[in-house]
Amino acid sequence: MGRAKRRKVARELQWLRSTQPAIPVVSQLASSSEGERDSEDPEAGRPCADRGCRRATERIQAQLTDLGKQVTKMRSTLLQITRLYRELRKGEGGRRRRKRARRTRSPPAPPPPGRGAAGCPTPPEPPEALEPTVYPFPDHVPALNLLLGEFEGYQLGSEPTPRLRNNVTSKLGRIKAFLGYMARGTAEPGDFLFLNQPARIRAWAARLGQTRMAEPTRQHYLKNVAQFLDYLSETPPAACQLSSTALVLIRREVRALIRGIRRRVVVHEVRTKQAKESRLIPKASLVRCHRTAGRKIPALLDSLESNPSTRQQWRFYGFLTGYLTSISGHRCGVFQNLTIQEVEEASRSPDESAYVINITTHKTNRAFGAAQLSLNREEYSWFRRFLALRAGLPGGSQATYFFFTSRASPCRTLNKYFQSAWLSMGLPGKPTFTDVRTAIATHVSRHCDAPVTTSGGFYPNQASVSLRRRQRMHTLQRIAARWRNSCAMTLQPQISSTHFTSDLSKHASAADSLKGPWWRRRRRRRMGRQRALKAPRGKGARGQRLPSLPWREPAGGRCHGALPKGKARALARSNKQKTLNRPE
Repeated sequence: MGRAKRRKVARELQWLRSTQPAIPVVSQLASSSEGERDSEDPEAGRPCADRGCRRATERIQAQLTDLGKQVTKMRSTLLQITRLYRELRKGEGGRRRRKRARRTRSPPAPPPPGRGAAGCPTPPEPPEALEPTVYPFPDHVPALNLLLGEFEGYQLGSEPTPRLRNNVTSKLGRIKAFLGYMARGTAEPGDFLFLNQPARIRAWAARLGQTRMAEPTRQHYLKNVAQFLDYLSETPPAACQLSSTALVLIRREVRALIRGIRRRVVVHEVRTKQAKESRLIPKASLVRCHRTAGRKIPALLDSLESNPSTRQQWRFYGFLTGYLTSISGHRCGVFQNLTIQEVEEASRSPDESAYVINITTHKTNRAFGAAQLSLNREEYSWFRRFLALRAGLPGGSQATYFFFTSRASPCRTLNKYFQSAWLSMGLPGKPTFTDVRTAIATHVSRHCDAPVTTSGGFYPNQASVSLRRRQRMHTLQRIAARWRNSCAMTLQPQISSTHFTSDLSKHASAADSLKGPWWRRRRRRRMGRQRALKAPRGKGARGQRLPSLPWREPAGGRCHGALPKGKARALARSNKQKTLNRPE
């Protein structure tokens, strides 16, 4: 109906304009009707056949989309600034009213300088830390979004885990904070030229230092930015106008900032370690936690069987994790990532009196493999009882993790439930899984004669590569030293000390050959063979003949296991025959 009215009015206006009145008729209604007729044309919606025209249209549409995003972001920023301005005006008005009220009252006598109201000295107020100002990331720039998307895919890889996804999300947030600070006030951030500002990079690092951010967190910011800059310099996008020299300058600046903060990070780590040792959990508390939790767990399982409830489920989680961590010292992530399949596929002894659960997903699985939980028959029965009744709990039928929630996801609040169980047992303090782990590692290192590493204590039968190498080197050096000392007492005069020493060095260099790169090990072996060939037979180091000694074969026919058995016997027979044939 409205469209028909507009058409009729447009026709009347057209007839009136055709009469050519003295005053020209001008109306927007006629132009709008013409626009409607143009829009009704079926040829108007068809794309142009020219490829260049289509590309120009797409480019203009992309620019319009970016401009629309910029307008939306500027509008939201303006609303935030307006709201903040109103709050500041309200606060300023309140301060004015309070100041006016104080003026009407008689002011009290001011305290002496440097003294408080009670006459005691007042400590100096600490300087207020600057709150970090959030600079929005320019997400309307397609080149930046494309580069960050490619970097995210590179960091995630082909098989990302939930923990890796969280880490990559945090890393991208730090990188976006850096890019937002660097790109502020830039008209064209798509060319990446805003990164070539070393002074602003140093100012950003200094601003991180002025906040309440810890030193390791600041180091994480700088390291993540360095990783992003390395990725940018190796595979720059087509829109990047930074030269190779500028990229080297930017990366060098960030690496210098990382080196500068490393000393403060070490000091922070030492201070944190001292604070942990000051609140070390005593051994009596750990033993009491283990015994009390072992008595509470069967009662909680009975309560869950009779009346399933989430409250009893959380209590069971707290007591079970407290029981396990008080003897193993595992991190919270080990229990969070424990799956039902790993519990069901636990290794067991032939008589089924001992079980070992291997948890493959945890923090240090790349270096030490699976974490292990060693259980006896009663402890493993707790796991099986809970798996049998999990179907009656919310989310239990779809859960894949042993410690699940009502949404069938892994429980992320195990630390809270463990602390509640710790307090209900009447134990002092409110420790975390990390505090228990630190206490167990400290007590073990103080109790044992030899130093033990945390990894060796918490991952049995899975020694690290470096620890295995040190053990092998120590064994080889000990064997070489015993062989050298024992064979020096049983040498014959026909065998030169130089030759025998070179032979010893040739066999003893097995320990030294494990050190250094492959070309250095090969050179050592070659030099040992050359010294053995050049040594004179039957003479000492300076050509003097050694004094003759009666042959005495060692017990067992070999020098404390240094040479193979057959070779030692053949050497003993030849030396004995030479001694018998020697003229008096």
